[in-house]
Amino acid sequence: MIRLSHSQKNMLSGTLALTAILTGCNNHEKATEAAPVRVKVEAVGNHRSGATGISYSGTVQASEESTVSFAVPGTITKVYVEEGQKVSKGQILAQIKSESLVNSRNIAQAELEEARDAYQRLKKLHDADALPDIKWVEIQSKLKQAENAAALADRAVTDASIHAPISGYVSQKFANDGQTVIPAEPIVKIVNLNTLQVAIPVPENEIASFGPNTTAIIKFDVEGNPEVMGKIGNKSVVADPLTRSYTVKFDINSTDGKILPGMIGDVIVEGPANDSSDIKKTEVTLPSQAVLLSSDNHQFVWTVKNGKAMRKDVVANELSADGVIVKSGLAPGDSVIVAGMQKVSTGTKVAVVK
Repeated sequence: MIRLSHSQKNMLSGTLALTAILTGCNNHEKATEAAPVRVKVEAVGNHRSGATGISYSGTVQASEESTVSFAVPGTITKVYVEEGQKVSKGQILAQIKSESLVNSRNIAQAELEEARDAYQRLKKLHDADALPDIKWVEIQSKLKQAENAAALADRAVTDASIHAPISGYVSQKFANDGQTVIPAEPIVKIVNLNTLQVAIPVPENEIASFGPNTTAIIKFDVEGNPEVMGKIGNKSVVADPLTRSYTVKFDINSTDGKILPGMIGDVIVEGPANDSSDIKKTEVTLPSQAVLLSSDNHQFVWTVKNGKAMRKDVVANELSADGVIVKSGLAPGDSVIVAGMQKVSTGTKVAVVK
């Protein structure tokens, strides 16, 4: 048995005490270290693009349309057309009560005739230097006023009827017989179905690839499954403030009434917009809670990389029965957090659970 001196005992006690303190500190640090946040994820698969290009969801629009209205107030006596009816340019569409307008025109015409007669009588005196200049100026002014009043009254009678500014079909009828309307109130909307466009939303990181020669094959899930060729018609230069996407429109030819405004088509873009990068070709449907909106109105999701949470900006401007369709921003293989994202921030350690 080893006996320790008094000084050795004191030294050993101090060493044990220091060890206990250090051990306690280490245990405290381990105890306060944050546990990984438990999350559920969904893996991103391949984009639903066709074999020859990138696919977008497009909406058919009429490239030529017109909403007509009366230029004068009144009560409608007759609307001559119904929704879906074909109309020709110049065809009468509706009319308002015009008796008072006709009376005003007759009065204005009578005053004009009187002013013309006075002008002709006094002109003879003026030519013979028998009329003061001030009187001649006065009669000229009265004739001009009468002519303008008659023109306005005649225009008001004309404005009591509205005519089709273009040929096409009545898509909407906003008013009925007996209804009192004010100027510029919509009465009928006409669309030309011979000139259609298909509009698609394009993310801001893809819009530069759409040039003047970009084309697309557009397929529709309607009777006969029509498929048409589209050529880029125009693209917006200002992004939607909410989705941060731009609108690109493709012109398509007449389809004999099979394709109508409002239909949804699968737009497979060819030409300059056909890029092979994974981030552009990836589209996925996620639960609605997985897509978040930042304070600066940017959409984003949380993904998992190397066991940590990472934010990725996305474009998601469509809904489906299964959730939100993310058009771009994700690549195949990305693991998107679909549950537990409320507890993470950039760099947060996460544990994926089933």
